[in-house]
Amino acid sequence: MGNGITRENLEPLYYAIIKLYMDDEPRDALDVVSALEPDYAGYKLLTPKDVDEALATARENGLLDEVNCGLGGNGDLRIYYRMTEFGRDMVKRYI
Repeated sequence: MGNGITRENLEPLYYAIIKLYMDDEPRDALDVVSALEPDYAGYKLLTPKDVDEALATARENGLLDEVNCGLGGNGDLRIYYRMTEFGRDMVKRYI
């Protein structure tokens, strides 16, 4: 883990996933896994399937909007999300 970060002082994985979207870049589950893998490698829930479920939940809760979708190289559906204004406000207030 880089930057002096240890497993003990990492924020919860779900928070880290949501905070990635604060830069307003669209991402899908594979992008999130790639971005968090250096610090969260070995976490059982850092898989594309589990991250995709977390992103869909965040969308249902109004934190993220679906902005694009397409097929990946293996024919898998890739759904891209971006932070909503409501989501940005919630992150600033509570995370």
